[in-house]
Amino acid sequence: MEECRVQNKLKLLFEKLLEPNYVLNSYYADGLINKLTNASTDPEISFLGSLPFLTNLLLEAINKSENAHVSAKVFLTRVLGIVCKTELNFTKFNCPQGDIILQELKRINSPNINPSLRVAFTEVALAIVNHSSGVSWLLETGVWKEILSLVNEKTTIFVIRQAYKFAAEFVWKLNDLRDVNSIKEVISYIIRPVSEEDYMGMKVLTSDDVEEKCKSLEPMANMLIAIISKDNRLEQPTLLLSMIVKEFKISHYLYVVIDRIHHDETSLLLSKVIFWVAIVKIFLEKPAKPGVEYVREDFRDLGIVFFNAVQFFMSRRNASCVISFSAFCTVIWKIVFGDKTVEKYGKEHGTRQINLRSQSLFMCIVPILVFIKLGKPPSEATRENINDYIVTLLNSSCESTARISFALRDLILELDTMPLIVQSVKKLTCLKHRLNDEQANLVFQALFYALRDYDPIDDFGDVKPDYSSVENQDNVFVMTYVLDIVLFLVKNHNINWHESIEVLCLYSVVYNILKKPNLTVKFVVTALNVITVTIKKFLPPNLSLLLESKPGSTMHELGKLIYMKLHDLHWEVRDSALELLHVITEISFIKFPPFQKQIIQDKLINVAATVAFNDYEAYVQVSALKCIGAASKVNTIWELLTAEFPTIQEQAVSILRNNPEGIVRKEACNVLCDLYQNLKISPNFKQVIYEHMVSSAICDFHWEVQLSALRFWKIVLESLLTDQGMLDGVFPPVTFSRQSRKIVTLNETEIQRRLFQILNELSSKGCLTVLVKLLHDDTESEIMESALNICDELLEILNKHKVPESLNARPGDPQSIDELLSTIKEESDSNSNSEEMADVDTATASDSVIDGILKADDINLLANIYERHMSLQTEVQIPEKQLKPKMKLLQLVTPSLFVNYLKSKDFKQVIKEKRRWSEGIRSISSLLDDVLGMYDVDDEINSLDCY
Repeated sequence: MEECRVQNKLKLLFEKLLEPNYVLNSYYADGLINKLTNASTDPEISFLGSLPFLTNLLLEAINKSENAHVSAKVFLTRVLGIVCKTELNFTKFNCPQGDIILQELKRINSPNINPSLRVAFTEVALAIVNHSSGVSWLLETGVWKEILSLVNEKTTIFVIRQAYKFAAEFVWKLNDLRDVNSIKEVISYIIRPVSEEDYMGMKVLTSDDVEEKCKSLEPMANMLIAIISKDNRLEQPTLLLSMIVKEFKISHYLYVVIDRIHHDETSLLLSKVIFWVAIVKIFLEKPAKPGVEYVREDFRDLGIVFFNAVQFFMSRRNASCVISFSAFCTVIWKIVFGDKTVEKYGKEHGTRQINLRSQSLFMCIVPILVFIKLGKPPSEATRENINDYIVTLLNSSCESTARISFALRDLILELDTMPLIVQSVKKLTCLKHRLNDEQANLVFQALFYALRDYDPIDDFGDVKPDYSSVENQDNVFVMTYVLDIVLFLVKNHNINWHESIEVLCLYSVVYNILKKPNLTVKFVVTALNVITVTIKKFLPPNLSLLLESKPGSTMHELGKLIYMKLHDLHWEVRDSALELLHVITEISFIKFPPFQKQIIQDKLINVAATVAFNDYEAYVQVSALKCIGAASKVNTIWELLTAEFPTIQEQAVSILRNNPEGIVRKEACNVLCDLYQNLKISPNFKQVIYEHMVSSAICDFHWEVQLSALRFWKIVLESLLTDQGMLDGVFPPVTFSRQSRKIVTLNETEIQRRLFQILNELSSKGCLTVLVKLLHDDTESEIMESALNICDELLEILNKHKVPESLNARPGDPQSIDELLSTIKEESDSNSNSEEMADVDTATASDSVIDGILKADDINLLANIYERHMSLQTEVQIPEKQLKPKMKLLQLVTPSLFVNYLKSKDFKQVIKEKRRWSEGIRSISSLLDDVLGMYDVDDEINSLDCY
């Protein structure tokens, strides 16, 4: 029945598409295309693949689509591509009127064709390549030449990419079919720009001639790269690659062209092709099979190609191409070989292993070393360290690398230096994802020395004599990139301090740099993040003794830095400073207690609390609330906080109830979880938390808040089980009873009694009602699953000790879940008067701020205003009405009702069905309904409420 409905809707859609003025929305078009593309794996529409219905419908629509809108033509063409992926469908479509596809593909290069339609027809071409019938048809008609010619046209990047992809797919399909003659024909067509031109006999070319030649050489090179690099197929010998290397001898052509064409970008691109071909030669001679080991001789030709290319660019005095080509080779080695031992280039003098990829990486590091010594001599200690580092690099490199590196240094200094350094750090930014740990340590050391040179403080703690407060913007630009790479390396790689001992000094260097004025916001944020990661990963606990005994280091001034950045006018800086504060608060608990003194001395947690209750940016409030949660673990810090904020617990509840931002309410919920676990809370306030956690779990519109509230109830359950003697999920033979102050034997009867007590407490607190309601109502599948996990954990314990058999309903208990849940009452917010009073208070405060602006005459005006704004609500009396939960439970789920309900149905299956429905909400039927506007209209409801 549903299949008939879908077919009818599709028929209506195709009729609608043929209307001249009908425009198909791209969102729905993409949704339908995605559904039809996955028809083979989607049981909802799998029937379309076995019926001629869609093919016939499409054929009829295309024949009549002359006057249709472009959006409709694009959609029909994309559907045609989906249909033609199947060989049988392509044959069915092609036999009656095969000239339709042929005509459209032959005019794909027409300047009048719409770019979107051109992309759609390239999708058709890619679909046809999937099977041998399509390949034969492409060869017979010769239309493949039209598609490959797209790369020579001035068109969009999307079309160009599709054309390169088609070239690779088409040629490799011919390889799989072992069609030697066709491979020769296609490759000969692709390399015409070099094979049909006599570059050896050419006289001197003018600049116009060079530009004209490059217009055809660059697309050819990109197509060859797309073919060679496709799906890592070069690791095994193939007919196609063997012909490119041995029969067409493409490298010989390209060497001649590079020598004759004086065009940097084209020469660089052709050199990349030659490098790819050299890698192909390695695998043709020794395929990458299990157990195969590569020795230095296997990479001899590849090393020659690399060094010849670099020497060539050096002879052209083109340092930019040296850097770009070296970065490219580093990336390609990572793509092809990963971190395999295949990288081993060989040994020199029997002791050193030369790694070819590290030779190319060395070239990318040289400009950074030039930057360090640019304009001013480094300090004695820095010079000595850099020299040691350079010696390390030279020991891991060969003689050719060393010679080229020194020549590259001199060339960079002779040319426009700063643009080359900027290019180098940009390339390193791209390379940071392609490094192994060993290479990451090498790069990190070079970048650290650049940071150290940028440090305004010398090795003796004094300001450098050549330091200037007027900052060079080029330097700031370079150092922002450097700091960003350093942050990535320390976060994602194992920077081993035994090999890169500089990582231990990183904190001090970055801290000193932050003292500089006029730094960009991005630089400050990145620097704070570097300090955060450094403290988290590289601060050894035994250093705390040294910090206690020898004050005066930059580590002692960390609190002052955080305090200053917490008052920054840019919210991104405040947020990063709070993240740093959160880290040092966490590790001050056990790992690094000396941080407690700084937090207390500078009242950092108090400032964080002020930010949490007053900042206008939600993300900053969230970070500040995390600091409050971490502070609850440390008694001395918490006492300092509560001395200034005696109602901080009530304020956290107020945020949970009243803050309009879901992410802030979620973090307030997490803070209350921390307070519940880490502090001794009064029974009255515990009851307040219980009521609001019930309300948040049931009523909050933000699903992450509900999940955080469920986390609280899981904590409550674990706490009650622990209080009753459970250890690591089991009850021990004996335990100490707080009530009787005696050792109690935990036999089956005693365990059941204690579990009865836990169930009654969970019921009285509203926990069981929360769990039942979230399982009963139509909630998000993630919330239901979280609630079910808590229920399953509890039910498993109850079943283990045979508690359900002893549970009986009591007189007056609700008989059903529906009856009980109907008694949940939502409280109305009667806070209009308090809101009006708050508006008056805010207006008064705003007036006082304005008066302050008019009267202020010092340079710290903005800082003073921020301080006053942040102190507006440090001492807040929360109205009692604002602490009342948004809903009230008039009746509670009893233990017997809870257990019976859990056993009444398979909730895992319910969640599975819900997820399936949720994933299928964009089913093809619903998408067609949206496109066609097929909804039952009810005059009594809002017409915009489609669902």
